[in-house]
Amino acid sequence: MNYEQAIKDLQDNLVVIAEIERRQSAILREHTERIQQHERYQAEVNEYRRRIDQNLAEITDKLNGLIGCIDRLPRNPPN
Repeated sequence: MNYEQAIKDLQDNLVVIAEIERRQSAILREHTERIQQHERYQAEVNEYRRRIDQNLAEITDKLNGLIGCIDRLPRNPPN
C-alpha cells in the first residue's frame, strides 16, 4: 500500500468517525431532553400526589367531625 492510499483511507475513516460523533451527539441531546421532560413530569406528579394527600386529610377530618356531630344527636327508636 502506498502512502497516498493510506492517507486517503485515514481521511475516509475520519469522515466516518465525525458522522458517528455527530449522530451520537444528537442522540445524547435527545436523551438529555427526555430526561429533563421526565423530571418535570415527575415533579408535577409529586405535587399532584401531595395535593391529593392534603385533600384526603381534610376530608377525613371533616368526615370525622360530621360523624361526631351525628353521634351526639338524640336517636328516636323506630316505631
